[in-house]
Amino acid sequence: MVLEPLHPIQAERLRAMSPAEKWEVAKGLLRTARETRRAGLALRHPDWSPQQIEQELARELARART
Repeated sequence: MVLEPLHPIQAERLRAMSPAEKWEVAKGLLRTARETRRAGLALRHPDWSPQQIEQELARELARART
């Protein structure tokens, strides 16, 4: 994975954010990642119930924290 450097305007905006604003951005990114992964699981396993998808998502997230 190649990360591109932030544009100077992006860096300036991040520096100007309060910790609370940064936390809100981080929560939004995490929510987007979960929704994307949930959708990916649903596409990969069309026969799974919503409960099975949520269980697998929870399992993956638990593994990611270790």
